[in-house]
Amino acid sequence: MALSEVFSWRTNSDELILSWSNLFYVIFAICAVNSLRILYTILYNVYLHPLRRVPGPQLWIAFPILQHISSLRGNREFKIREFHEKYGDIVRWAPDHVTFSNAQAWKDIYGHGHTEVPKYFPPGVRDGGTPNIVHSNAADHFRFRRAMLPAFSNAALNQQETLIMVYVDLLKERLHEVASSGQPTDIVEWYTFTTFDLIGDLAYGESFNGLRERKQNEWVGNIQKMMKLYPILVISSLSPLIMKLLLLAAGPQIKKSKAQHEQMSKALAMKRIQNKDQEHRGDFMDLMMRSRGEKHGLTDLELASNSDTLIVAGSETTATLLCGVTYYLLSNPESFAACRDEVRSAFSSADEITFKTATAKLPYMMACLDEALRLFPPIPLTLSREIPAGQTAMIMGQVFPEKTQVGVHHLATYHSSRNFHLAKEFHPERWLPEAKSDPKSPFFNDNREAHKPFSFGPRDCIGRNLAYHEMRLILAHLLWTFDLTLCESAKDWAEEQNIFALWEKPPLMVDIRARQAEGDT
Repeated sequence: MALSEVFSWRTNSDELILSWSNLFYVIFAICAVNSLRILYTILYNVYLHPLRRVPGPQLWIAFPILQHISSLRGNREFKIREFHEKYGDIVRWAPDHVTFSNAQAWKDIYGHGHTEVPKYFPPGVRDGGTPNIVHSNAADHFRFRRAMLPAFSNAALNQQETLIMVYVDLLKERLHEVASSGQPTDIVEWYTFTTFDLIGDLAYGESFNGLRERKQNEWVGNIQKMMKLYPILVISSLSPLIMKLLLLAAGPQIKKSKAQHEQMSKALAMKRIQNKDQEHRGDFMDLMMRSRGEKHGLTDLELASNSDTLIVAGSETTATLLCGVTYYLLSNPESFAACRDEVRSAFSSADEITFKTATAKLPYMMACLDEALRLFPPIPLTLSREIPAGQTAMIMGQVFPEKTQVGVHHLATYHSSRNFHLAKEFHPERWLPEAKSDPKSPFFNDNREAHKPFSFGPRDCIGRNLAYHEMRLILAHLLWTFDLTLCESAKDWAEEQNIFALWEKPPLMVDIRARQAEGDT
């Protein structure tokens, strides 16, 4: 149909009249073209795409909207774990997304010794603000890491231990109050208060006062809200129409949460930077500011941006792991008794529990922490990389084309029976030296190199040692001081979770009592 036939002109009024019948043809043509485009895209993604031979769920590959719906529901990472169980170590679960559940992939994608595969962030969550150690190119990342490393050195940790113990002691004080009440308590709240309070003090020189006030700081709550909005931000990047609809529904909340977070984090950072009374305190800001005047020194805005990153990375994840290890210990009485007895036999008083002694004297507790990191990893998803345009990447012996998003999927890797014996059960023994050296151990053949909860390579977690010290110190003090029992309502706690970037943890109710002396009834 010629364009002149679609439109008819009234020359006497200079108006364009589009007849209803011709309007129908135009709408039909538009729908037909779009339908053909969608059909072509589906057929291309399934049958013609360079990744077509990589196994994976055909429905998700044909209709990518399905994975976004799953993400909104909070179950996408569990679905990807199922796909790996079905299809193996290499799974394509979206047109351009391939995840791996094998130790070799850590080296090929993230490892040292070759050009790194650049980080990938979905368009909806790309950070357009001041770069930080997470959102940065390779050159800036190297500079940030160099400036921040002194804050995580052994010397710094020794200086920070006294500050951290302030919050461990305050946590115990609050839990003694709970024990005296005789009422069960949500341990998720207490761990969250503790880790945010101490990381706030380390980063900004002041606590968020969750433990002192027995309630969540508004800014901390805002961080958790923003995590739940993560899938919405990703989906908003799919098309302008979807973005408009989502912004209409959730836009005000997103903008308000983001603005509040940025405003408060910048204010806290600037207050700490300008506070000369806190020089030589040995906290994060003090040690990062000492790089000023050097080539890798950070600006005020970079200090603020990186401090904000440390708050999120160093609090929520540590609290998550403490919740996980508490749940799995209390759900496995033999492991709990072994861990508790190790702590109580190693020390004659809680005052003896320090960074150094907890590291040296508690191998079984360390195994429990590693097993909780495997079963309940604080970062359960994929830290994605994208193969640059014009390049390919060799991963696990296969060549992957440009613009493919690749990464190791934590949950799928750690729960894989190809990597771990009795992979979905809690067995701290698998991490003990005898399990690694004795061929008769049922866990001898576990592929422990597949377990990288702090990531791997030049961008691995800079705060790993601090996190381990925190977790050992807090858990050891609690096991030495209190008797804990899991409430019936929390029996299925680990199975009743959603993942929105991080775990959305429901209350973990426990009965807590002050430790009884031997012979007491």
